[in-house]
Amino acid sequence: MEDQFTPDAAAGRGPDKLLAIGAYGETVAAYRYLVLCEKAPNEDHRKEFADMADEEQDHKQRLQKLLTELYPDVDFVLTPEDKELVVTGPRLLEIRDEKSYAEVMKMVLQTERKTARFYANHGKYMPQKDLQALFKELAEEGAEHYQRLKTLARQAGVTDFNE
Repeated sequence: MEDQFTPDAAAGRGPDKLLAIGAYGETVAAYRYLVLCEKAPNEDHRKEFADMADEEQDHKQRLQKLLTELYPDVDFVLTPEDKELVVTGPRLLEIRDEKSYAEVMKMVLQTERKTARFYANHGKYMPQKDLQALFKELAEEGAEHYQRLKTLARQAGVTDFNE
């Protein structure tokens, strides 16, 4: 499961599929932040995760709306390889204790970094300037989420980020 960009990473993936991959990643992220919101160790963290879930849901809706408007007849299924471009680890989370919470935090950090790279690397394949700008914006927000998560992880005692 490689999260480094390769020159042919977008081969066979047009703008419609890139939008769909982004929407999938944002959907998974929103779900994960809702789970973390329920399991976070303190109220401040729960609020932060709830805010991030709302932001990811907004990103998903924006991407889905563009996909529907620009490519109304799109008909494909995302492959596991497509999904791996924006998600690390299993889609569903299980948090039972501090150790599993720390592992989930590491996985979510890796996913945010991977998603930010996806947007940064694939934005240039978008045919319209507004889509390129959106992917740039989402790459920047992914990097910002990564920094926010890193702070929360440190506060929760996570020190190894698998970087």
